[in-house]
Amino acid sequence: MFTGCCCAKDEAHNAPLDDSKIVQEMPRSEVVTMPEMPKAVAQETGTPSPSVIPPVPMMQPLAVAAAPFKKEQGSLTSLYGPGSTFSVTIVRSSSEPIGLDIDLIDGLSAVVVDVKEGAVQNWNERNPESALKLNDRIIEVNGARLESNSIVARLKSDTTWVLQVQRPSEFAVSISRADAPSLGMDLRYAPNGSTLMITQVGDGPMQDWNTAHPEKVVNKHDRIIQLNGVRGTPTSLLQASEDAENLSMVIVHYPQAV
Repeated sequence: MFTGCCCAKDEAHNAPLDDSKIVQEMPRSEVVTMPEMPKAVAQETGTPSPSVIPPVPMMQPLAVAAAPFKKEQGSLTSLYGPGSTFSVTIVRSSSEPIGLDIDLIDGLSAVVVDVKEGAVQNWNERNPESALKLNDRIIEVNGARLESNSIVARLKSDTTWVLQVQRPSEFAVSISRADAPSLGMDLRYAPNGSTLMITQVGDGPMQDWNTAHPEKVVNKHDRIIQLNGVRGTPTSLLQASEDAENLSMVIVHYPQAV
């Protein structure tokens, strides 16, 4: 059984988020239960939304999107490999869009979902060896650290950003649920994102995997980006597990944030 939360849905499901709202914030929580891998069922629980950050003049919205990068980051080898933590400093004008779609559902970071026209894309084009990439995790902006709402506030208000970024490693996991009543994982996802975030690993096949593969341990806040050959929306990932006894997953794993 997968158990998950689907967070951060805008009131108008397909409407763009304006600049007064936090992208992929953590308001209402929709619990998704998948007994023995059938279809996902969402249930509204009515958890109240947190306070939102006031809009900043002349700023474009930080929109939510599940699309991959529109432009791949050049052919130069990045200075920062998988599993690294690094810092970059980006300067923008006050009228320049931020140019990031981000996912805040872990509550402690901003995970890159897409890079769009704006300050970040301009940085990437000028600095391909240290470009921000899909699934990079921003854990600090100008001293605001390990708190998603504070990170977004600094991105909106400041024109010089000193970012601390974590680049995930990626590995494959293959497990069999066989007669197990649960996989031993709790999941949370953003409706417009492209990953399933693991919020807990308990007793079950996934814990057995961790014991047998200490070099590929799946932890809290890691994310499933592919399931049984499928990538895309969280719903498509969940549907790929339906009626499947064997699950082949691709996991992005982050360094420990301290």
